[in-house]
Amino acid sequence: MRILFFISLISATLFSNILKLPHEEHELKNGLKVILVKYPSPGVVSYQLPVHVGSRNELEKGKSGFAHFFEHLMFRGTKKMSGKQFSDLYSKLGAENNAWTSLDETCYHGNVATKYLPKILEAEADRFQNLKFSEKELKDEAGAIMGEYNKNVSQPEFQLEEKLFETAFKIHPYSHTTMGYREDILKYGERYKDVWPFFDRYYVPSNVSVILVGDIDFKKSLALIQKHFGKWKAKTLPPVAIPSEPAQTEARSALVTLDKPTQTRVVVAYRSPAFSTKNNENAAIQLLSEVYFSVTSEFQKKYRYDKKWLDSVDGGYQPFLDPGLWALSLKFAEKGESHVEEVLKAVDKLIEKIREEAVEQAKLESTKKRFLNAALTTWFESPTSLAHQISILTNLERDLGVIDRFLENISKTTSDEIKATASKYLIDTNKTVVTLKGAK
Repeated sequence: MRILFFISLISATLFSNILKLPHEEHELKNGLKVILVKYPSPGVVSYQLPVHVGSRNELEKGKSGFAHFFEHLMFRGTKKMSGKQFSDLYSKLGAENNAWTSLDETCYHGNVATKYLPKILEAEADRFQNLKFSEKELKDEAGAIMGEYNKNVSQPEFQLEEKLFETAFKIHPYSHTTMGYREDILKYGERYKDVWPFFDRYYVPSNVSVILVGDIDFKKSLALIQKHFGKWKAKTLPPVAIPSEPAQTEARSALVTLDKPTQTRVVVAYRSPAFSTKNNENAAIQLLSEVYFSVTSEFQKKYRYDKKWLDSVDGGYQPFLDPGLWALSLKFAEKGESHVEEVLKAVDKLIEKIREEAVEQAKLESTKKRFLNAALTTWFESPTSLAHQISILTNLERDLGVIDRFLENISKTTSDEIKATASKYLIDTNKTVVTLKGAK
């Protein structure tokens, strides 16, 4: 019971509308968030340690890609263990150990046998509190990042994404991808003194969560987290003024040309709202994507399956912490290369229809049912899938109830709300089109 003096309990609700698995939320005295979910995976637990920082937070000129760079540096060792010893520990325990960085988040994650969870939590707490690496190790990692960038930039989709964000955003740091700019990456080897302020600013308890999903005991897991993370010194997160992107006043376009043959790709993007469950705008955009551009849509049936002009269509919606983009990605088949303009005109006409006509009620209801079923079956198919989804959504709104609120918004959004949201955001002055073409 002594732990209760160090922990303020936020919620210990065992059931909610969507997340029916037993779960608890806690906050340690130092501000660290703890989310625990019991999942029927005997002997296995998935762990995620998301940090509320991504390329969105890279404001200083010449330091793009720092969040991703630091994700790599976090595997370089601590005051107690070298990077090799850290890696060997996970291998010895048979534990998966990886990480990823996005525009809004950095997340360290893996799976481990429940009996080895104490050792994993000890190791994770060690690197978050006692990270240590030499200038040589930083230079080595800088070389690895450059290699990763060169690999990515050889992919047409990466070049398309890079051009899209730098065209759509002029002031907000969303203007660069998570990898950062090549000219900045080339100088990473000289940044030893610069990376530590980034670490000290963002890697603080109140900016980090520990998420455990699987075969766990709530009381024992909470005690372990308190034991290993409870002594982490609380630190106020300095306020950061992330610049707001000015309103777009006219449509924008850009062209990427490659010197090798490749399929033509086009992205048609519109400014989208920041994620929030306080209104239904995000749910409305998600649903219009599903109705008009998913694999079951009339658009795909006509241009992908009947005419065979398109090899792929992706109108998936990505949530952003700040106002971001909704993007429709089209990859043209060889048969469709001479019909690019015709397809783009069809997209424009369909967007106009979305703004002016309400979705048929029967179609909307079937789309909602399909989306909710897909969400429940994919999000809850394994402890890893659920932990990953919790990591993403609680980074946007920092409590577990966000899952319920988002899916409830999906179920409640009306055809009129979809039309109103489209009329507000899917307009020509919010539009950015980027085309990628290869050599003939």
